[in-house]
Amino acid sequence: MKKIGIEIKWGAIITTFYCIWAYIENTTGNHKDFSNIIIFGLLFILILIVMSIMAFFDKKLNFYEGKWDFKQAFRFGLFLTGITALLNPIAHYIIYNTISPEYFTNLIEYQAAKGRETKEVLIERYNFDSTMYQSMRDIMSYGVVFSAILAYFLKTKNYTSPVKTVELKSKKKK
Repeated sequence: MKKIGIEIKWGAIITTFYCIWAYIENTTGNHKDFSNIIIFGLLFILILIVMSIMAFFDKKLNFYEGKWDFKQAFRFGLFLTGITALLNPIAHYIIYNTISPEYFTNLIEYQAAKGRETKEVLIERYNFDSTMYQSMRDIMSYGVVFSAILAYFLKTKNYTSPVKTVELKSKKKK
């Protein structure tokens, strides 16, 4: 448990932040009028990147004692991505059933009023299942990419992790 404790902690922090952010969006009216949602989305991504950097530093300093190579950092990022993806359905359930249950209805009405698609197409596109699928796909794909980028920039320069050797005992023949 100690090996993945930091990943679980930061996965929970990121998932909680996702719910809090949805609450802020809903409170500021962005789940009724979607005209500023792009600005909020970009701000969300920037904060998420800062949180990811903090998670990487937490693992590097508190588990690897301040030194790690690319492979260790990348592995951490992949585990963090996986845990965040596993917690994502819980966040979606909370957001779309408690925080903003009218989200899909409002989004469909907003898009239909703009004349972008027919209402039938919008209903098929904007629902809990399709949003869940898209979110899981985004978490996994962006998580791998950002893990590689952060691992590259946050690795310890000129450091190679120690290799554990296993000594094999050989049987002596008499």
